[in-house]
Amino acid sequence: MSVSARNTAISQDYGSIYKHQSSTLDGDAKKKSVQVTQALGEEQKAKKKDTMHYYNVETLADLQFRSQIKVLEKVDDEEVDMTPKPIPNETYVEQFMKYNLNVLHQMTNFTTMLTKSTTRSRTRSSVRAGIGGNKQSIDDLMSGAYEPKPYTRSFVKITLRKSDFFELHSQAQSTVAKGTPEGDETERDNRNYEYLTVGKGKIRRRSDNDAQTETLLFTTRAVNTILLTKATVSSYVSNFEMYDTLNNISKEFATMASVKDLASALAQTEEAESFEDEEDMAEKDKSTSQIERLFRNPEFRNAIMYMGRTLSSNTNEAGLRRFRNFDQVERLNAEAEYVYSMNLLFRLVPEPSNNERKAVSDIDICRSNGDILAVAYGLYSFSSQHVPTSGSVFLWSIKNPGEPERAYYYDGPVTAISFSPFLPSLLAIGLYDGSVEVRDVSSLQDVPIAVSQRSTSPGSSPVVAIRWIKQVTDDGEEAEIDPFLSLSQDGSVTRFRIIKSPFLLGFNQMTLERVEGHPEGIFVHPSSRIPCESNRHPQGLSLTTHPLHKDIYYVLTDEGCIHKCSINYQHQYLEVLRCHDGGVTVMEFSPWSPKLFLTCGNDWFVRIWIDGITRPLLELQDEMTPVHWAKWSPTHSTIIVSVNRETANIWDFRRNLLRPMSKHKMDSSFNTVARFSHCGRTLVIGNERGNTLFHALNDMPFSPHFQYDELEKAIFKAIGNDYELLMELKSIGFFGYPDKKAVF
Repeated sequence: MSVSARNTAISQDYGSIYKHQSSTLDGDAKKKSVQVTQALGEEQKAKKKDTMHYYNVETLADLQFRSQIKVLEKVDDEEVDMTPKPIPNETYVEQFMKYNLNVLHQMTNFTTMLTKSTTRSRTRSSVRAGIGGNKQSIDDLMSGAYEPKPYTRSFVKITLRKSDFFELHSQAQSTVAKGTPEGDETERDNRNYEYLTVGKGKIRRRSDNDAQTETLLFTTRAVNTILLTKATVSSYVSNFEMYDTLNNISKEFATMASVKDLASALAQTEEAESFEDEEDMAEKDKSTSQIERLFRNPEFRNAIMYMGRTLSSNTNEAGLRRFRNFDQVERLNAEAEYVYSMNLLFRLVPEPSNNERKAVSDIDICRSNGDILAVAYGLYSFSSQHVPTSGSVFLWSIKNPGEPERAYYYDGPVTAISFSPFLPSLLAIGLYDGSVEVRDVSSLQDVPIAVSQRSTSPGSSPVVAIRWIKQVTDDGEEAEIDPFLSLSQDGSVTRFRIIKSPFLLGFNQMTLERVEGHPEGIFVHPSSRIPCESNRHPQGLSLTTHPLHKDIYYVLTDEGCIHKCSINYQHQYLEVLRCHDGGVTVMEFSPWSPKLFLTCGNDWFVRIWIDGITRPLLELQDEMTPVHWAKWSPTHSTIIVSVNRETANIWDFRRNLLRPMSKHKMDSSFNTVARFSHCGRTLVIGNERGNTLFHALNDMPFSPHFQYDELEKAIFKAIGNDYELLMELKSIGFFGYPDKKAVF
């Protein structure tokens, strides 16, 4: 069997997929030999030709038979394996060919137009329709002999390769000195460039393209040197620096004093000693009067304040940096831990007056400047056996925790203070004897703007709370100075207005009465209460305003009730809700909901309520001690901080309802009141010793992106076991602010 015969036989076994033309090889011209090794097996079945396709479909037996064949071709005395590769998946090949044929059908219109414009002779293109090399003209495909289905794959594979870089034009930028031969050559080149681009030379065939240095920049020698500027500025030199400078004078100048100068100095000293006894008393009186006048000078007081801030930054730098949140933990920190810790930053220690220890009775932070806070010193517990004979209000700045920047002294204890949220420089102060006054803290004058008088406010009970309210006139225009409400211990609410007078204009807004029967709220057994009260007026404890309705305010009493009142009604309540079995000390609305609020009282509980439901949603209780203060965290919608006599507890009802996440003992003295900083990451706590402690809330969870959603989810999860309460809460619907924003 010749080589050509073997080639033909092999191609016939492969079918019409691979075709090899038989030819006679000349042994002298080409030295090639093909060796075919075949393991004979069972006789292969005849292949069935499919007339509907341009290629045959191979079966498993065909593949097994082909795997036994090996084709070797000898080229230049080297054997080369010419065995055909296995046929790819016929389904994918068929789809690929159909896609190519579909593209050819889309070219029909273009080919028809092309053939009409060319000569009579038509060049027929062939396309490979099968893997084995079968060809068919494009005219047969267009005539409808084959109807392929469109290719439905959703992508086309494109391979991008980096081509060679061809540089068409390159013009280097150069900067040379003008007037030199290089400068003349550069100017000549620039003129030529302008002639070709802007002048008459631009009228020619060209192609526009972008360049990195399109604008021509001209520079002079003056810009190659650094411009020196001179200015006259002031410089501060302290006494310490002058003293050190004078003591460091060289010995050459120190020994220039002559003996004559020393003798004259001794003579002057002897004369001064002779008159010392006579002028001693006069000098002391003169120095005392000078010091008093110096301290009354506003400029000198400001200089002392600025100097104190500078010196204080040396000792309290770490605490000030933490208070300003300079070093915050990033969300991507893998070592962050949620342990709800509290660290002491610094403390404010006042100077004692009249040798009396006065407790911190109230704390308030300026609305427009979070670095300024006012602290009232006087009486906190009205059941105390010893009442201080004096009181004071100190204005502290975080820039100088060592010394207060303003100090106001009174003949009686101070019980309540409040900054105006509308005019931040105004500070209302309530005293133990029932009097009220307003001061402008921005003024250096130690004189109040207005004080109350007995003719308009005859009450003599201690003022326990002050709240400013937004006043709108009948015309819809805002008043010049907003009024404020004052709550006394005897249960009377007085409304004060600042007028063009040294006295406050006040009138009685509401007088509370004892609650009879069982109001809405929690049920208190009658046996646990006093059968007959000695006073028909309850004791007022605190005052709260509504976050949205400016005419609504709430009065908290020792009966455990909250009286919802309006400034438009002076003799009746809007609603009464019993929240605690004992006095209610604090009521605070959530920053993310105008309907959700918390209360704390003397029955050891912190309860969460919602307006419209007379049952508490959540109850938090850990220690058997009265809760003095509680408030929502400004940075986390599910975190509440409560303060009792000894500890500060951090609750997170999204994680735990039975116990606080952390408990921290503040100081050896009992705690009184507390406040959050504006950023919500620092807690300010006062105690009965008169100290004010700044504690940083560290290792807290990261604030949720959607605060209201987390709050709603946590509340629904907490009350999931109470079906009736859950249905009542669902009936209220959305209880947040519009757009789910926060209001502080």
